[in-house]
Amino acid sequence: MFEWYMIRATGLAAYFLLYLSVLIGLYSQVQKKRKQKVTASLFLHESLSNWALYLVMGHVGFLLIDSYISLQWFEVLIPFNTDYKPFPMALGAFSLYFLIMTIVTSKARKKIGYQKWRKLHALNPILYILVTIHGLLIGTDIQAAVLAAVNILPLIIIGSMLLKDKPKLDVTH
Repeated sequence: MFEWYMIRATGLAAYFLLYLSVLIGLYSQVQKKRKQKVTASLFLHESLSNWALYLVMGHVGFLLIDSYISLQWFEVLIPFNTDYKPFPMALGAFSLYFLIMTIVTSKARKKIGYQKWRKLHALNPILYILVTIHGLLIGTDIQAAVLAAVNILPLIIIGSMLLKDKPKLDVTH
């Protein structure tokens, strides 16, 4: 039972940290548009992402030592290579690789160039969607309606803040 609880705990905690990282990353864009300092919020955004990765690695580790499901490393890390819930497991594997790519490219931002990094980083909503669907399909702790409300409300608020700060077009001639 210990492994099962740890699988759930590390998965939920990683998701929560990723959730906070997304919100703080979006909010830092609002701060940036308002010409405010973003150093602290970006540091927190990056730190939360790093800790989410550490917890995901723990999540994978506990999956590998769980005797009830008895998964092999290739079933966990190679998408669609398991008989145990292949689609949700594949989404989890893709999410892990996407998270690693995000963190590696963020750390190499200066080497790969800011513009290329921005384009890659703009793909991160895909990561968040994959993780969310993975949790909904395979998890036992998250109700779809609660998850939708928790995700949609902050995004609406931050989206409206971003739209509010957009410069208005002057249509006078």
